[in-house]
Amino acid sequence: MAKSYTEHEHKIAYASKAWRHYQWICSDEYAQHEEDRHILIAGGNYTGRPPVPLQKQKDRALHRYEIALNELREYERDKHLKHMPEEEIKIFVKAKGHDKKGRKRGGRAIALQKYVRRIQRQVEETKKAPDSEFKPSEGRGRPKMSREQKIKHFEQLIQKAKKELSDEHEKMDDKDRIWHEMHDHKSDRRQLRLAVSDPENPQSERIWEQYGTIDAIMEALVDINAKISHQEALIKMLDAGMSLPNEAQSKDLDSPERLEEYRRALDHMIKEQVKIQQLEEKAKELGIDVKKLKDLM
Repeated sequence: MAKSYTEHEHKIAYASKAWRHYQWICSDEYAQHEEDRHILIAGGNYTGRPPVPLQKQKDRALHRYEIALNELREYERDKHLKHMPEEEIKIFVKAKGHDKKGRKRGGRAIALQKYVRRIQRQVEETKKAPDSEFKPSEGRGRPKMSREQKIKHFEQLIQKAKKELSDEHEKMDDKDRIWHEMHDHKSDRRQLRLAVSDPENPQSERIWEQYGTIDAIMEALVDINAKISHQEALIKMLDAGMSLPNEAQSKDLDSPERLEEYRRALDHMIKEQVKIQQLEEKAKELGIDVKKLKDLM
């Protein structure tokens, strides 16, 4: 944290962030974001919990701001502090230069990743469901699918979603694509860590069925950590203006140990590249033509 807030400023910032969140919920950008998240895939019904109506989200966000503002006013009264004007509260975080901090927002790609995971869980649940759930029911209405039909239906949904996800990745630049791939790996890592720390958790059951032993889970955790470290290093390379390694070089990294070694080498290269950029900027400030200087070397 660049500068610690006083207790009063913490409460002001909390209200300011609540107002900023309310503004985001009310924006056209957020409405489009919600529409992208909840587009029906393959013409089927939306699976899982239905989306919260936009107006209800706005009402909740405004209520959170009002609660935060009331708590601030109570604190100011108790401490005999001058009330900060509400318009100044609303822009407090932005005025402090902290408005761009926080998580990178996901879009359609993140929604598709979650959708695929959810349908994969439904496949596993369908495989383990009792036979009674698939017995034909009497009466009117659409007949029940058999276990095999239901699994096939889910697998088709997964393939269509993965195809759309691949199309989304193709539209992205290298940095966004790597960030989204890393986000997916971090979801895998959370599941593996949960299986280790809380084996009795219902969400851990699938991991234990897949890997079987704690050693296999720990090995998978080491592997996924190395991949995430590698992707973090690639993003740093792009931020430093460096070219990404080619596909042949990436395929050559066939173990967590080699990936970690490669990540450390990348970190060193990135630091050196940043130093070079800083020296070039200083040279330009002194009126030195860096290009001519390079040609002479």
